[in-house]
This record gives sequence, structure tokens and C-alpha cells, in this order.
Amino acid sequence: MKGGFSYWVGLWMVVLLAVACKPSLPEGVVSEKEMENLLYDYHLSQGMAGKNGERGVYQRIYLDAVLRKHGLSESDFNKSLLYYMRHAAILRQIYARLDDRFKAEANALGMSASDMSAYGSLSSTGDTASIWKEGRSQVLTRAVPFNHYSFSIKADTAYHAGDRIILNFDCNFIYQDGMRNGCAMLAVVFKNDSVASSYVMLTAANHYSISVEDRNRLGIKQVKGYFMLANSQSNMESATTLQLMFLNNIQMVRMHVKKIDTPQEPKDSAKVQEHIKEEARPLPPSSGQLLPPPRRRAPLRPAPSPANAQRIIK
Repeated sequence: MKGGFSYWVGLWMVVLLAVACKPSLPEGVVSEKEMENLLYDYHLSQGMAGKNGERGVYQRIYLDAVLRKHGLSESDFNKSLLYYMRHAAILRQIYARLDDRFKAEANALGMSASDMSAYGSLSSTGDTASIWKEGRSQVLTRAVPFNHYSFSIKADTAYHAGDRIILNFDCNFIYQDGMRNGCAMLAVVFKNDSVASSYVMLTAANHYSISVEDRNRLGIKQVKGYFMLANSQSNMESATTLQLMFLNNIQMVRMHVKKIDTPQEPKDSAKVQEHIKEEARPLPPSSGQLLPPPRRRAPLRPAPSPANAQRIIK
């Protein structure tokens, strides 16, 4: 009995020590769950602000409304963002859950999968297939190595000569100040080891699309690329300035493009020439009647000299 009591006392001591040793959040930093709800409302409000003409004014108005809803000051909001920016693994998990919440919300509103994927409006003469196997959302900060995300996809037998690769994604920013300086690059390595690439600069919250096509029908060997958030060119920014780039709805498709055959000339040129001569041969006269001779025109008279013209006028 005494041994059992000692066991339970020791177990409770271990639990209390584990709870006491758990790191607490700094003052003014919200919890992980509250941060998720805060960012959900933030991105939703900024998307609404982007639909208005004076984007900057409405961004400020909607941000104040979100802070009032959660009972936070702007300094606490920035402090919390900086804390989770330094703990990038937790921030990535938050945005992964946010991605699921936004997709569930879109489904509840009746949006189809083609609408969310932004491929419903694409027209193609070939088949399309999704080849993106990575996470659909990424968060980049200025801190190395979290400022860069690269990907590489090895081609298989499902790839055809002449395929087109399309990369689509949504981009959003959380910036205290400074110029937004993001970049996305898509490259295709062909079977002869030549490379074709395309890139786009990410400077505003928007939907972006990049495509690379095997125009010479060489065959695709590998697809690769990267997303990057670069430092601003200004030297006036502090190292603690909050700068985040959020990538959402990342999707990549491989599109089969059918080869358009150009019409070829007939190989038997002798028959073609014979057909042309047959068409050019004059038709025989009908019923043996001769056509009337062409009507002769009277010879043109020379123009009168200036002296004769004066006499004619008189």
C-alpha cells in the first residue's frame, strides 16, 4: 500500500514538472489556435478589400475591424506574427489548416473543384492531368532557409512530346513596410538536356500562372522550379520588420497538346500538271456557230494644240 502511494505521488510530480517546464508564450502573443482564427479573418478581409478601387484605404479599415473583433491592438498583432514567423514550423501548420478551412468554406458556398483549381476556363486540344504532389500551401519569410522553396518532378512515360506545363497559385502578403519582392520560376529540362524556363515577379496579392511548352517536341525529362521571397533593395528596413509571403492553391498540370498536321502537296506532280493543262484548254464552240468578230474602235484623235483650242472656244 505504501509502495502504491509513493508510485502515484511520483507520477504526479513528473506531470507537474512537465507542465512547469513547458515553454510559455511571451506577453502579448496569442495562442496557436487564436492565431489561426486571427489569420483566417485577416486574409478573408484583405481579399474583400482587394475588390475595391482604393485598396490601401479598405485594407486599413478591414484590418481595424478584425483587430476589434479579436480584442487585440496592432502592436500585439505584429508581435504575435513576429513570434510565429520565428517559429516557422508552427506557422506552416497554421497555414496548412487555413488552406483546409478556405477550401471547406468554398465547397459550402457551392464552388466546384474546377472553379477552385482555376482550370475550368482553360481550353485545350489535349488531355490534362495534375502532377503537383507537394503541399498546396507554403509560407515564406525573409529568414534563411525559410525564404526559399524549390520543387523537382521527374517525368515518366505519361509525358508526351509537345506537352505544356502550367503552374497556378494564389499569393498573399503580410508586410509591415517595405517593397514586396517575391519570385516564382518554372523550368523544363528536355531529353537533349536543353532547358526552357519562365518566371513571374510577385509584388501584389493576386492569382498567378506560369507555363512552359515543349514547342520543338523534344520530350520532357524533368520539371523543376522554385518560390522565393527576396530581401528588399532598401537599406532602411530593420531586420525585425515583419514580411511574410503566403502561397495558396498551388497546382501544376501537364497538358497534352496535339500536333497540328499541315496539308501536304500531292506526290504525283505529273497528274497535277496534266490536270492544270486540261483545265486551261479552250472550250470548243457550241453548235458550229462562229462568234462575231470583235468590234473595232475608232482611232483616237490627237489632242488639239493650244492655238486650235482657242479657235474652237471662239
